[in-house]
Amino acid sequence: MELGLTPMVLKEQFFNTGVVTINYVEGPAAGPPLVLLHGGSARWQAFDSIMVELAGEWHVYGPDFRGHGRSGRIPRRYRLQDYTDDTVAFLRQRVAEPAFVVGHSLGGIVALLVAARCPEHVRAVVVGDAPLTAETWRAVLQAGKESLAFWRDLAGGAMPMAEVAQALKDAPTRVAGRPGPVRLGDALGEESPVFEWLATNLVQNDPDMLAVLLDDFEHTAAGYEMEEVLPAIPCPVLLLQADPAAGGLMTDTEVERALGLLARPVHVRLEGVSHVLHNERKEPVLQAITDFLRSHAL
Repeated sequence: MELGLTPMVLKEQFFNTGVVTINYVEGPAAGPPLVLLHGGSARWQAFDSIMVELAGEWHVYGPDFRGHGRSGRIPRRYRLQDYTDDTVAFLRQRVAEPAFVVGHSLGGIVALLVAARCPEHVRAVVVGDAPLTAETWRAVLQAGKESLAFWRDLAGGAMPMAEVAQALKDAPTRVAGRPGPVRLGDALGEESPVFEWLATNLVQNDPDMLAVLLDDFEHTAAGYEMEEVLPAIPCPVLLLQADPAAGGLMTDTEVERALGLLARPVHVRLEGVSHVLHNERKEPVLQAITDFLRSHAL
């Protein structure tokens, strides 16, 4: 399947890890390989806003994690280690040469685990506002527990996409300066593209992928320990931190600890930019990523 992104063409295709079929998009061989790992409940299209620029300079690959997008589903098999296994197989068998890896949120966690597991296949890593400890990730999920359960109930494709989008619009949310909850559709505007985007993601999500975060976190997050993972990564790592005051998930305390554990760390904090990074403020995010990648491309 060819997807037109002027001035180039991206090809969407499938890769079988031996355990699950992974859907991915690939750009032209414009430079060294660059693998983009999306966040939880998203798909490779989460990088649409910066894909053209990156694909003009790098050989871009964008896989959908298992249980996301058009990739296969394996009920109850959505541990961090499962995502890591799939990505390692993709790097070794499909990319087949050392790659740069950019991960956002969940993708950033997986990128770190992959770099620790198979350092010979990773040239450098960009961690886009991911929680750097299981404790922080747990706290984030706990704070959003009601929303996560709501998304789980909408996921899987049993409901038409239009109904999912309407349910999202009707969901109550808190807005600064208002005494009580308001409809999300009223807060963001009925025609906001956010609703179509979220509805498409959820229809393509396996509900079990969200369920394990709610009822089996310990098993899901097993192996994500900063003191064990980070020292095992020899390559350069950019910690791309969103602004905690704007909803960023990577904390200042975590960053300080991580800088002392990584062999070759770089830290960029984006003031005023929220967790969604390039989907809110494209220019500073793209600049930080490309500056880092170029500095390690030779």
